[in-house]
Amino acid sequence: MDYSQNDRIQYRNEYEQEVDLKDLIFHILYKWRSLILASIVICALAGGYAVRYNAGALPEKRAGVQEKLEEQQRLVKEAQEKGGSAEQAQKQVQQLKTELEGLKEYSPVKYCVIGFVGGVFAMAVCYGLFYVLSDRMRGERELWDRYGYYLLGTFPRRRKGKPLAGMDRFLERKEGVSGKLNVEEACRIVAMNITNLAKDGGVFLVTGTVDTEKLQELTRAILPQLQENVALMVGEDMNVTASTLEALAECDGVILVEERDRSLRAGVRKECESVEVLGKRVVGYVVV
Repeated sequence: MDYSQNDRIQYRNEYEQEVDLKDLIFHILYKWRSLILASIVICALAGGYAVRYNAGALPEKRAGVQEKLEEQQRLVKEAQEKGGSAEQAQKQVQQLKTELEGLKEYSPVKYCVIGFVGGVFAMAVCYGLFYVLSDRMRGERELWDRYGYYLLGTFPRRRKGKPLAGMDRFLERKEGVSGKLNVEEACRIVAMNITNLAKDGGVFLVTGTVDTEKLQELTRAILPQLQENVALMVGEDMNVTASTLEALAECDGVILVEERDRSLRAGVRKECESVEVLGKRVVGYVVV
C-alpha cells in the first residue's frame, strides 16, 4: 500500500468524523420544538418553585430564625441585668442576625432563565445520547460512506401540518439537503439517475427496510419516467420476506430505499450482505 492510499484513507476517516458531528448537531436542531416545549415546562416549574418558596417556606424560615433571635436577645438582656457574662449568647445573636439577613427571596425571573437554559441543555444531551446509542440511519450519504453505493436521490422531509415549518426548511437549507426540493422534482432526479446507470436496461428490484406502501408509491411515481427497457418490481423487506429473496435472485440489479431516522443500520447491513452473496449489483439507493 503506497503513501497516497494511506493519505486517502486518513482523509476519508476525517471526513466521516466531520459528517457524524454535523449530523449530530442537526439531529438536535431538528428537535427544536420539543427542546423549546420541554424548556418552557422546566422554566415554569422553576419559576413556580421560586414563587412558592417566597410565599410559603421563606416566611416560615424567617419566623423561626426571628423567634430564636428574640430568645437569645432576651437571654443577653437578663445576663446583663444580673451582671453576668453574656458572651456566648451575644455570639448566638450575631449568628442568627447573619442567618436572618441571608434568608432572601428567590428571583422568579432568575429561576425561569436557569430553568429554560437548563432544560435546553438537558434535552440536547438526551437527544445527543440517543443519537450516539441509536442504530438508526442518519445522514443521506451514509450508505455511500459505508458501502460505496450511489445516492440516486433524496425526498424532502414530510413536515406538513407542523407549526413554523419554515424553521425546518431553513435548517434543511443550512444542512445542505433537500430544503427547496419538491416531491415531483425528486422523482425526476431519481428516474434520471436510474436511467443513466442502467443504460442496458433490465429488471430491477426496488426494496428496503421501509413500509411497502412507500416502496409502491415511489415505484409508481418514477416508473413512467424510465425508458421502456427498464422494469421495476417491488419487494418488501428482504430480511423478513422470503419472496423478496426469490425476486433478488432473478433481478438484474437492486435499488435500495431507506428512511432517514428510521431505517436501522443492522437491517441495511443484512440487506447488503444478501445482495453481495448473490452477486447482484446495487444501482443505488434512495432516501425518503
